[in-house]
Amino acid sequence: MSRRRILAAIGVAALIGAVTPAGAADPAAAPASHPDASPVRTPGTESGFALFQSHCTACHGNPAVERAPLPEALRTMPPERIYAALGAGGLMAAQGDTLTEPERRRIAEFMSGRPLGSATVGAASAMANQCTRNPTVQNPAGRPQWNGWSTDGSNRRFQPAAMARLAPRDVPQLKLKWAFGFPSGVSSNAEPTIVAGRLYVGSDNGYFYALDANTGCVYWSFETGSIIRGTSVVGPVSGHPTVRYAVYVGDGHANVYALDTQNGALLWKVHVDDHFVARITAGPRLYDGKLLVPVSSSEEFNAGTAVYPCCTSRGSVVALDANTGRQLWKAWVIPETPQPYLQQANGVWLYRPAGGGIWNTPTVDARRHAVYFGTGDATTAPSPPTTDAVMAVDLDTGKTLWPTRPPPTMCAWAAAPARTKARPARRTTAPTWTSATRPSSSICRMAGACSSPGRRPPTCSRSILTPAAH
Repeated sequence: MSRRRILAAIGVAALIGAVTPAGAADPAAAPASHPDASPVRTPGTESGFALFQSHCTACHGNPAVERAPLPEALRTMPPERIYAALGAGGLMAAQGDTLTEPERRRIAEFMSGRPLGSATVGAASAMANQCTRNPTVQNPAGRPQWNGWSTDGSNRRFQPAAMARLAPRDVPQLKLKWAFGFPSGVSSNAEPTIVAGRLYVGSDNGYFYALDANTGCVYWSFETGSIIRGTSVVGPVSGHPTVRYAVYVGDGHANVYALDTQNGALLWKVHVDDHFVARITAGPRLYDGKLLVPVSSSEEFNAGTAVYPCCTSRGSVVALDANTGRQLWKAWVIPETPQPYLQQANGVWLYRPAGGGIWNTPTVDARRHAVYFGTGDATTAPSPPTTDAVMAVDLDTGKTLWPTRPPPTMCAWAAAPARTKARPARRTTAPTWTSATRPSSSICRMAGACSSPGRRPPTCSRSILTPAAH
């Protein structure tokens, strides 16, 4: 165990999870009319879209069925309303009868973006472990922290020993200090951010929380109404009287929020992609007043089903003004807008090109004035050259500088700029890539960005790639 780990980064997996801690508000289940899921468990909240694609898209989203609400409309409804429609006596009871109770639940929870019953129990005001005081958030400079997915824009995830304050010999002595449960939460994917003694984290219950990193008491919560899968990032903000620092986070409906770190007040909210299953699954990168937001989608869960009009979503990175939320630029992985190219025998049209979701936090190369990110797989054929790749775009304009596909045994998850002595010229062609280690293939599959002719390789290179010396 190296000294580069920060204490909070190691302990947080043991400190935060889908548990019910003593002293926390009772994470009551959904109302009696919405029973708990049966013992036959299905995957987390997001698994419901595969069911929706195979059971619901023959009507919802089909122009020939005018009475069926569009998927976009369904995604604005609370899960209880969708669940009731699929249940006995509901408008969609006939369709619901073909589904198990857990399947009806998962469809309702995915389309709304949160678990049943979560809106009534997730607020900090309903919890017994509220902090008794809320001291002013201090300047985080020089204090132990883990801000965002990585400690700096290079995505190296390196923590100096002086900041970590944790030696290898200390690790075996670590013990659980406190735990915080997400009321009614089903899954928790977001890495916590720790800044100035506060811990910021969200889950799939539709709430984002600020906790005391020392005690686990909750300062405040903010209701996003949708799952939060990516980490948040904290930075200074201007243009908002009395507000010094903001915490930025994205959700499963492709919304980005800027919140006051002191009390959770909303400073701005921006919807960065109009596709009905566009989502933000990785944390944003904050650099020099710009918030760089990676956008992916849920479309490929079961896109191959015959009744689904595959595929129309495209990955992107969106640059926002961190003070106002104004969009500065948007860099599409696939520049072309998907167009219909084939009508199947059942009347459903197929579209292309599509895919290339971005599942990783962008890397900033300040010296080359570039932003790097890994791109996911294509959902249509032929595969565009910018999918399963590493891309570089201009930091100021979002203009593509280059894409490159690593060799088949490499995984394009997160790119990091090499350190060189001389200031390099801005590149307009791709570098060659090297890697030092090989993690398990499951890490690469999670990234959704392994390049392989026909199948995933058994192993992939480490997720942080560095360009070779030039």
